Amino acid sequence: MANPLKLSVVVVCLNAADVREACLHNLAQQAHPEEVEVLAVGCWSAENMRSDANSDSIVSSARFPGIRWLSVSPDTTVPQMRTYGILQSRGEIIALLEDDCAISDGWLTNVMQAHAQAHPIIGGAIVPGNYRRWLDWAIYFCEYGRFMPPFSGAQRALPGNNVTYKKTSLPILKPGDGFYEVFFHESWQNAGGELLSDAKLSIENINHWSLRHTTQVPYHHGRAFAGMRSADFPVWRRGVYALLSLALPLLKAYRLAAVAFNRRRYGVQFIFSLPWVMVFLASWSLGELVGYAAGAGQSLEQWR
Repeated sequence: MANPLKLSVVVVCLNAADVREACLHNLAQQAHPEEVEVLAVGCWSAENMRSDANSDSIVSSARFPGIRWLSVSPDTTVPQMRTYGILQSRGEIIALLEDDCAISDGWLTNVMQAHAQAHPIIGGAIVPGNYRRWLDWAIYFCEYGRFMPPFSGAQRALPGNNVTYKKTSLPILKPGDGFYEVFFHESWQNAGGELLSDAKLSIENINHWSLRHTTQVPYHHGRAFAGMRSADFPVWRRGVYALLSLALPLLKAYRLAAVAFNRRRYGVQFIFSLPWVMVFLASWSLGELVGYAAGAGQSLEQWR
């Protein structure tokens, strides 16, 4: 058997082709095949992937010959895509990204250097891209605001799309399982483990989102999160959490504002994007309320 690689980068691919190309271009430029493999997990087919290197609108395998393309069915969720990539990986270190993330210069080297120390789980900040709409800023704040720089040292949470693991630290996964970093990180900390952020591992989010990402997507994520979180709760506790979820929009908005202004980053952008922030948070909170009251339902299948 061949010697294992130092690093496997699992890229969950679910965004527009122009965004994906930028992400994969940065990775391909830095990845040395003898040390690093890049696994692009997506719903690939003849219709959405070409071998034509001159293709501008569709992912081109000819542009990135060193990347391993792992195809999944259209109904595969993001956590399941992560699991599939992890199970197919050969590296001693596993990095999880999504295809709307542009890594910084030297990021792959910095990951390997960071894991020269004993810490098994190391993440990094997420920097906003050159957003042109307040809707994009709003989703950045809601999804990644707590991970904006400065973001280093011991942390209570790490972003699921910019986190790295020593492979030996990961739980046992089976095909079809979903890897939900939020629950894994919680159990890791409850067992006495630490989550660490390294300032050298920051990435830039370069996405542009649709309206459904402030309405449908947060609702399903919120319901799935609450349903999974409360699966073993007694009925009375689920009811209490459902009632408390009514206060989440204001509470979460306050916390996001505190992060932006305490870190002295993007305060003006937060103010102007606040209407869209509240739409997102209201949708998420409604999802949590339903999840606590009635379980995850079909929302787990919508985790995309």
